[in-house]
Amino acid sequence: MTLDEFLELPETKPYTELINGELCQKPVGKNRHSAAQGNLFLLLARHPATTNGKPRPELGFRFPRTSQGNLRVPDISYYLPGYVPDLDEDYPERAPDLAAEVRSKGQSIASQRERLAFLRAQGTRCTLLIDPDAQTVEVHDGERTSTASGSDEVRLEELAGFSFNVSELWA
Repeated sequence: MTLDEFLELPETKPYTELINGELCQKPVGKNRHSAAQGNLFLLLARHPATTNGKPRPELGFRFPRTSQGNLRVPDISYYLPGYVPDLDEDYPERAPDLAAEVRSKGQSIASQRERLAFLRAQGTRCTLLIDPDAQTVEVHDGERTSTASGSDEVRLEELAGFSFNVSELWA
């Protein structure tokens, strides 16, 4: 399916993405998934380094320049201050500065890593892979990669020093 054909379809819940020309429905988030997603959104909205940016839950991004066209829906995306997504544009073409995925039951770590690698290849500066079962966060911050858990601090230099403790995602 092409991106143009996909964009003509009605919106679905849970969300459907176009991944390399194929329709893929995202799973429905359960309680731990929702807690981590909501808490990350609030942390981004309240932290002094990111308070003036634009966090977005489940915003679709279109990538028409990829070979088969893609529309991806990260669980959380964020734009640094200075860029304001056009609210009349349903699915922005500009990759977010941060994309976070919260792994749901049935999703493999490998598939989530692949999703985030795709977004980094499109220009996303930072990605977070949050695993509610293991209570870990895989961090890609520019060229820096790490895994955090427990009360470890995650600090994103590419996002002006935005930081949080992993335990805050489950509070």
